[in-house]
This record gives sequence, C-alpha cells and structure tokens, in this order.
Amino acid sequence: MKTDCKAFIEHAFTKLHERGWLAKLTPSAITEADLASFEQEYQMTLPTIFKTYLTSYRLPQHPGIAGLVRDHAGNIKISIIDWHDLTEDISDLSEDLNCFRAEFEEWDTPPGLQTYGHLFPIGYMDGWYCLDLSQSDGEDCPVVWLEYGGFWEGYYDADGVLHGECVAPDFRTLLEWYFCGTLEAEYGKIHQTNVDYAFYRAWIEKTFRCTGTTWADT
Repeated sequence: MKTDCKAFIEHAFTKLHERGWLAKLTPSAITEADLASFEQEYQMTLPTIFKTYLTSYRLPQHPGIAGLVRDHAGNIKISIIDWHDLTEDISDLSEDLNCFRAEFEEWDTPPGLQTYGHLFPIGYMDGWYCLDLSQSDGEDCPVVWLEYGGFWEGYYDADGVLHGECVAPDFRTLLEWYFCGTLEAEYGKIHQTNVDYAFYRAWIEKTFRCTGTTWADT
C-alpha cells in the first residue's frame, strides 16, 4: 500500500500542476522523522496516505482549489477548499492543530480531547475539513466537515465523540476529486461544457466576485 500511495500522490500533484492549479512541483520540507516526532508528541497516528502527501510537495499559496465532488445524493457539484499548506516546516502541523483545537474553547461544546482529539484539520471553507482519525484503518480515513460557529449538535455519536459531516469516504477520494479532476469528463458530458482551469476560474470569479488573482503562483 505504501508504494501505491507514493505513486498515487506523485500522480495527484502532477495532475494538479497539469490542470493549472500548481505552477511548479516544489518538494516538501517535511520528513518521515518529523512526522514520527509529531505523532509521538500528540499521541496520534496519521494514515499512510496523508503522511506520503505531507512529505511530497508544497501546495499553492492561493485562496483555494476548486473541484468537482459528489454530494450525498450522488450528484456532481462544484466546490472549493482552502487547503492548508503544512509542508514548509513541521511546526506548521502543530500550529494548525493547536489553532483548530483552540476554537473549541469559543463554542458551547463538550470539553476534552476525547471529544475531538481524533480530528486533524486539512483545509477550510465555511468550516473545517478534517481527517477523522477515529475511523482510520492505518492507510486512509474519511474526510469530514464541521461548520464554523460550533453548530455541531447532529455531529456527535452515541458516545459523545464528534465526527462531522462526511464529505469524502477517504482522503484519496478527496485528492482524486480536487487534484486529479476525476469527475470532470462526466460533468462535462452531462452539462455539455468543457471543464478546465478557465471553467473553474469563471465559477470562482462569479461566486466570490474576485478577479485578477494569480492562482497558480507557487
């Protein structure tokens, strides 16, 4: 599985570059030793595919990456995530996790890491996109979303553990959607349109009313 992960992550970043979201492939500064120390400090085990992702390449420094995803009804829709760049220094992971956990002090939520300590934030858009490590098989895990503001009443299980809304069955699928563009051909056929970088840029500018942004800038 580890070899397959490395090949897939290489393919995913290459596709992200080819599709216009990444100007060049810049190696990550994170090492496997860094991640081992991080896991020991925070007493968590990150899935293999995510660790491979973190030790591969840097992400672009722009507001987000748009992609086509499947919703719970199976429909294809356009979505965007502001992916966290966690690959400049291992301290980025600690800062990211600590900032996320600090948010829980502002909301009326059950206290204690046993409630949310298994969630690791990887991006943001009107809420946090997180890996749900409580459902990890060691290789991969589901990706969930938590709305900003602490409106999480329906996201707890019977044991009081916070999970969030599942947005992708696993991290690999999320990368297939946003990095590889695996749903673009199907969406283009359904809507009789050409799905490319210009298509996403037009959608971003219309949705967020922003123009003139250089998105592939790293």
